[in-house]
Amino acid sequence: MCIYPLSAENLENLKNFKYKSTDESILYNKCMSPCLNKLVNYIPTFIAPNLITFFSLCCNILASVIAYMDGGFDFSHKLKRSTCFVIGGFQLLYQLLDNIDGKQARRTGNSTPFGMLMDHGCDIFTNIFTAFNLSKLLLVGNDDFFSFSVFFGLILGFYTMTLEEYKLGEMHFPPINGTDEGNFFVFLLGVALGLIGQDWLEYFINEKYNITIGKLMGLGVVLGGLSCLFNIYWHSYQQKSCKETSKIILDMLQFYGVIIIPLVYIGIQLDFYKDNKGLILCNICLLFARITIDIQVKILTKQPLSCNIMYNFINISFILSLFIDNYIVMLYALMVLFLVQSIELMIFIFRRAKQITDYLKIRIFCINPTSQV
Repeated sequence: MCIYPLSAENLENLKNFKYKSTDESILYNKCMSPCLNKLVNYIPTFIAPNLITFFSLCCNILASVIAYMDGGFDFSHKLKRSTCFVIGGFQLLYQLLDNIDGKQARRTGNSTPFGMLMDHGCDIFTNIFTAFNLSKLLLVGNDDFFSFSVFFGLILGFYTMTLEEYKLGEMHFPPINGTDEGNFFVFLLGVALGLIGQDWLEYFINEKYNITIGKLMGLGVVLGGLSCLFNIYWHSYQQKSCKETSKIILDMLQFYGVIIIPLVYIGIQLDFYKDNKGLILCNICLLFARITIDIQVKILTKQPLSCNIMYNFINISFILSLFIDNYIVMLYALMVLFLVQSIELMIFIFRRAKQITDYLKIRIFCINPTSQV
């Protein structure tokens, strides 16, 4: 499936990789980090950081399973209050584990490039599960732009931050950001809805455009994703020349196409989307995961940014389906696309993980004798 092995030069670049980030979050620096610095001392040193990362992903998976059992992909279905509590509680637990794994890695001397890859890789899937859970919490609806606004906002935000790390060499988190304050907001929202219910989210802000309080909050997620987009352009302008910034924008357009084309598809095939929202969103999210993980690997190995044949295959599939007027054929085409994407993604993750861990001589869920970085 065109998954070429990493070259010797690519693997050698792993040893020289240094993760750089700037987190100006008020919540993280003033509250969360100081508390976790103390809490990490109570975690046994034989627990591997990657194991903590894996458990953080499991928190969101469990929350999404419970949310799915309460109404499926129906984003207008009111959740049980207990379900809201579960989503909020697991979101907080995820956030704590996601921040403490790095502290455990430094404490045990097990900071590795693969650890960063696994951390960000799990965050990619967590981003998808959080989008699903948040859509259920906010009652964003099923039949208009709002029904995929949360998915679009969160995917755009994480996708852009990944490209920022590739282009500028570091990730920058402003004083209020989605990673820290955003995750904590989902926790607070889950608890609040567990206490008072979701009825108030259905109050109309604008009946003409069918905007409710919940949908308005969903639009806030989209604005957050767009702010990440402007953030990378601003930082690239500060660090590089106008010419270089223009080049970054052009380079990024080919990757934004893989988000824009599916969105155009939804807009044109809206009636079909209403009936098969879950399958369509799963295809878009798998595409997002595949591309973002690929870019993460290229960050570690310093490979040039280029479109994989799989991206073009998916884009062409979406475009061709616009000209299909047969409901059954379109449905089977989406199912085949989902199957192909799932298999290709699993093979890609397995091959990359095996090659990197074999080269670094580390075991994923075990404490390693010495640090590789």
